[in-house]
Amino acid sequence: MNVHPLWRRVKRYVVSGQETPKVDLKRTLDLSTELQKAEFVKDVTAIANTPGGDGFLVIGVVDARERDSNDPKDYIVGFQAPRGDPDAFHRQMIDALVKFCNRVPIIEYEEIMHPDTKRHIGVVTIKRSSNRPHSFIRASGEVEQYDTYIRRGTATYRATPEEMKEMFEVKPLSPAIVINLSTHPLTDEQKEQIQREVYIEELIEHPVHFDATGELLPQIKKIVDTIGMTLEEWSGKLIYLVLPGIAPGAAALLAYIHGLRGGFPKLIWVYQDPEDPTHYVVAQSVNLQKLRDIARKIRARPE
Repeated sequence: MNVHPLWRRVKRYVVSGQETPKVDLKRTLDLSTELQKAEFVKDVTAIANTPGGDGFLVIGVVDARERDSNDPKDYIVGFQAPRGDPDAFHRQMIDALVKFCNRVPIIEYEEIMHPDTKRHIGVVTIKRSSNRPHSFIRASGEVEQYDTYIRRGTATYRATPEEMKEMFEVKPLSPAIVINLSTHPLTDEQKEQIQREVYIEELIEHPVHFDATGELLPQIKKIVDTIGMTLEEWSGKLIYLVLPGIAPGAAALLAYIHGLRGGFPKLIWVYQDPEDPTHYVVAQSVNLQKLRDIARKIRARPE
């Protein structure tokens, strides 16, 4: 059975219940009143104003803080558009955005079926914005005219003057998915070093252990399947890898991912600080594709 591409994009958050600056999980969404519409616009604009790639409001899912069990029947409460009309609900969302904010973010709405519970989940995709900031043009409840919101961690706040300046002046870094296949989780210091070059849209921690005596292809396929990214993400997203330390297995995995992407991802080189053996730092990012292209030119014009 084919898996819905949108489900593959939000599956990690639904299963774990973990939110991010670009992902918000909600039990339900009601746009019946002006206050509810303003709250929706606040959520959408905050995600759109936050640096990174596409964002998501996933409706019909209980987040990790409120879960009593890991049984999907308990945390997938389900959601469908009023009167069973997703298109009308999408129009209602857009009308709310047009009414309450300027520089209206681009959104999409789709309902997908959870594969185990067969309950529907609503997904609002908030497209990456190149037109920030998105601010309120009218007040409602606690929201005031000209308010601008942003996500810090998993919470929504009014943007500070410094954050507003960044939205206007600073060219946003390209968003990337960082996949850490090493056995050492990235530290906050290492993440900060990486984000001097690229915005970490998502960090996937997936430590890899290869069986040197086993066939590699099944191991590689299992790793890629467990990471859970779609073919569209492999081919269309900017990807940085932190490779595991076992060189033969790592090289085979890189070859497999090259086939999925049609090109090399960039690598992040984490090394042991020579002055402090307990400390690991990011040495550099390695552009394998550029190195490959240089080598191809040398091969095409041998001296």
